[in-house]
Amino acid sequence: MTDTTSSISDLIEISEDGTAFYEEAAQKVKDKKVSTLFARLAKAKSELAAELSGEVKPAPKSKKPAKKPVSSLVELSKVYAGMRKQWPESPVERFTRMAEIEGQFQTTFQKVVLDRDHSFVVRVLAKQYVSKAEVLNKELRACQRNA
Repeated sequence: MTDTTSSISDLIEISEDGTAFYEEAAQKVKDKKVSTLFARLAKAKSELAAELSGEVKPAPKSKKPAKKPVSSLVELSKVYAGMRKQWPESPVERFTRMAEIEGQFQTTFQKVVLDRDHSFVVRVLAKQYVSKAEVLNKELRACQRNA
């Protein structure tokens, strides 16, 4: 089992966290264009989580709790909560952090696309998300430059 195979359920959970974060962020910002971008990011993450949830089989229950890999995935699981608690006042800082997070998330899903241990459907869903994320991340970086 590869690193990404054991972490798909974590990626679903992180996507759900990202959905909640971007929905809240869309409400916080005053700029309509940025609010719309955040809403689109939330929708992309929500759709990804829902689609992957339908494809991933629950792991068999074991008496020992499974060890989570110490990786960037563990860090990703904390970033949305951290951003929600400490919303950066500076738009530049905010967009920089969001662009970093989304870049890491996109890279993780690119690994899923290439991981043949996943079903074809999971890899296709990951590829579709990566394509959407590329467009949205470009828009996020444009907001960063304009902030």
